[in-house]
Amino acid sequence: MNYGPRLHLTDADGLADNTDPAIIVLDIRRRDIETGNIASALERLHVLTDSAENMRLYRESLFFQVSGYDHDPREVPEIPEVRAFFRRLAAEWPHWLWFLHRGIGAIQLLLALLCRVRVVRGREGAFGTEFESMAELQNTLVDLFDRGNALFEAYAVADMEAAESADSAVKDLLGEIA
Repeated sequence: MNYGPRLHLTDADGLADNTDPAIIVLDIRRRDIETGNIASALERLHVLTDSAENMRLYRESLFFQVSGYDHDPREVPEIPEVRAFFRRLAAEWPHWLWFLHRGIGAIQLLLALLCRVRVVRGREGAFGTEFESMAELQNTLVDLFDRGNALFEAYAVADMEAAESADSAVKDLLGEIA
């Protein structure tokens, strides 16, 4: 019986050898954030884009977590080092919107790390973010889409397939995907 994609715990080498659909968890560790070391995360992300097969296999399969800040009272978008790390990472690897899993808040979190936001706290530890500038949000999205187009050209992704991915990313950001 096929239960769909499975959670695949491995390193970049093991991921490169995988041929089955999988949910990819990119764990970003505090020590890498504090040292500004994007190399490990970048190595794992490059596996997703190293072939047309991987690109399609892992479409909308990625989510990320930031570990090591469990006792920090700030939310992840409030931590300057985390924001700087993700800005550097996104500058090197713009393909987030093709790969991020939908319906779990991954796109919103990424954009909250890349753009200026205001954290709004709710009850019982819940929080949300408000973007300070819709122009900055729009420019960030356009930049990610534009720089990501090189991958589509390299692997002959049809315009319709790229447009569907972009549309689902925007719908997810707007909360239209549950």
